[in-house]
Amino acid sequence: MLKLFKYEWKKQMGSKLIIGLILLALCAFYVLGTLLKRDGWPEIAMVLLVLVGMFAAIYVGIESLLVLDKDVRTKESYMLFMVPKSAYQILAAKILAAIFQILLTMVMFGVAFMVCFTAYIAANESLADMLNYLREIIEQMFEVEIEWDKVLLVLISMFVSWISMIASGFAAIISVRTVLSRTKLAGVLAVIVYLLINWGTNWLTGKVNGLSTGADTEMLYYCLGLGVTAVITVILLVFSGWMAEKKLSV
Repeated sequence: MLKLFKYEWKKQMGSKLIIGLILLALCAFYVLGTLLKRDGWPEIAMVLLVLVGMFAAIYVGIESLLVLDKDVRTKESYMLFMVPKSAYQILAAKILAAIFQILLTMVMFGVAFMVCFTAYIAANESLADMLNYLREIIEQMFEVEIEWDKVLLVLISMFVSWISMIASGFAAIISVRTVLSRTKLAGVLAVIVYLLINWGTNWLTGKVNGLSTGADTEMLYYCLGLGVTAVITVILLVFSGWMAEKKLSV
C-alpha cells in the first residue's frame, strides 16, 4: 500500500513544483511592494494569490482524474491494475495521494500567506489591519461579507466537496472506461456521467437540506449537507473499487 501511495504521489509532483515557483514569485512581489512602499504592488500580489489558489485547487483535482483516466485507458498504465494488489488498494492509494496533494497545496499557500502577513506586519506593525485588509479584498472580489467564526466551516465544506469531486470523477471514469473502453467517445461520456453524478448529489443534498429551515438552523443546514456529501462520496469510492476489481484486476 505504501509503495502504491509513493508511486501515485510522484506522478503529480511536477505540477506542485510549478505552483511552488509561482507562489515564490508572488511572495517576492508582495514583500518588495510592501517594504518598498510601492502603491498597488501588494494589492495585485494578494489578488493573484487568491486567484492562483482557486485555480490550483481545481487543477490538482482535475490532474488526479486525468492520471486515473490514463491508467485505465493506455496499455502502459493499465498494467497498474495487473499488479498483485486489489483494486480497492490501488484506488485507496490514488485517493490518499489526491488528498495529500491538495493538503500540500494548501500548506504551500498557507506558508505564502504567512510570508505576506509577516511582511505586512513588519511594515505596519498591525495584524488586525492585515486581516481587515485581506477581508476587504475578498469581500470586494466576491461581494460577500466575511465572518471569521464561519471560515473554518466553509473550509471544511470546501474540502469535503473537493473529495466528493474526486470520487465522482473516479466513478465516472471507471464506469465508462470499463464498459466502453474501446469507444472513441468514452471521454465525452465520462464527462456526461460525471455531471450527472454531481447533479444527483446536489439534488439529494438539496432535498435533505430542505428538512432544515429557519435562521436558527444554519449549523444544522451545513452539517446535513456535509453528511450527505460524505456518505455519497464513500458510496462512490466503494462502487468504483468494486467496478475496478471486477473489470480491471486480474
